[in-house]
Formats: sequence, C-alpha cells, structure tokens
Amino acid sequence: MCALIGLTGWLTALFGLVLAVTAILLAIWWRQQSIRWPIVVALCLVAAIALSWWSGMAFQVPDYRAGCDGLCPGYRGAPVRIYQGEAAGRQFMPGMFAVNCLVYFDLLLSWGAVMRAVVRRIGSNSRNQLGWQLLVGLVMLLLPFALAPLYLPPPEAHVRGNPQRIAINAQRELYLYDRQATVPVMRAALEDVRPRSDGQPGMRVCFRTYTYFYLPLGHLYLDMTPEGVHSNAGGVLPRQRTCWEPGV
Repeated sequence: MCALIGLTGWLTALFGLVLAVTAILLAIWWRQQSIRWPIVVALCLVAAIALSWWSGMAFQVPDYRAGCDGLCPGYRGAPVRIYQGEAAGRQFMPGMFAVNCLVYFDLLLSWGAVMRAVVRRIGSNSRNQLGWQLLVGLVMLLLPFALAPLYLPPPEAHVRGNPQRIAINAQRELYLYDRQATVPVMRAALEDVRPRSDGQPGMRVCFRTYTYFYLPLGHLYLDMTPEGVHSNAGGVLPRQRTCWEPGV
C-alpha cells in the first residue's frame, strides 16, 4: 500500500527498534485516553499482522530483466518486502515480516487516534450523537483505504537506462488501454520491459494493475514503437495470465 522501503542489515534492526518504541508510546497514549485500550491495541495488532500477510499476496514484483545483467530477483510485500529471491520471492524473511507488521501497527494506532479525536468532536456538536459518530467513523475507516492507490505508489521493478525511458513513455499512455478493464484501474506498477512477442521491432512494457483498496486486477501491456516514444498496441489481461506468454 506504499512505496517499498529497502532495508538491509543493521538498518532493519534500527528501523524495527524505532517502530517498536513508537508502538509502545502509542499504546501508552491509548491507555491514558480509554479504558478499552487493551481491545484497541489487540485489534490493531491482529489487523497489522493480517495486512502484512495480505501485502505479500497483493504486492508482487516478479523477476525482471530490464536494466539488469541477466535476471533481477523479484520480491513481495509492502511497504517492507517480506519475500525475496527468484520466482517473485520464494524466500520468506520472518524478521522483515515483523518489521512490516510494526509499520502497519503504528499506522493503525495513529490513525485510530485521529479517528477518535474527530468522532468525539463531531459527536459533541450533534444531536444524533451515536448516528453521526458511526457514520464519520465508518467513512474515516474505509475511505483512506479505498483511495490508497491514488496517493501511495506500489512496489515495482527498478529499471534504469533506456528501459526506464520507454517505461515512462508507456506510463503516459496507460489511459489508452485501461478502459478495457472491467473495473476501474486506480494504479499501475511496472513489471518489466522486454522485446515484443509479435516479432515486430520495439519493446513491450508490462504493468500490474490495482483497483480500489489496492485489490490486484491483472496486467496491462503496451507494445511500443521502435523509438520507444509511443505505443501502437496494448491490452489488459487477467491475473492468471502474463504479458509474455505466447499468443498475447
């Protein structure tokens, strides 16, 4: 649900320590504000673990070739990668999973504090206090997650050089083909840039697409001209298919 945070070695431990301290401080704040703080903390912890696991299923960067000497290994998870290695991340990293859980845990506790302040303020100024509190709380809970693709970029392949230029040009023309999807495409993440499969000169650029709530849709491909400036073909594919299979 957000840009990938690249961590290695001691940076992982330091970042995890900062997140843990922040979580403790947020839990103390909740303890001072509500007698139901154990329930709030427990719910946020369970939700954080679920979101971290879900991110490993939803946010996938397959092995890619663009800008690499050979094949760059893929990874899964966001904002911290929790799987890495070849074949889109086969190696599970428990330590990184814990750090990813802490990221979501801190975000949920923080946003919960904001929601509590807003709901209490609106409820105190309204006659139908309970009804308005439920409505505002539901909107504040669902709307940011539903629109997350608009302001939080997903993880994607890190290309450079000429493939990067071609990918940027392809991204500018996504609007020509995303209307073919059955549901709105809210965000597209670059997967790879490879030679066209139809034998024509030029490159094919493949994107992984997402809709509301960062639900994965499938793939969107653009076949670029030899100069790599514009596309002359493209389309959308379901999740079960890839941009590189024969006949696409």
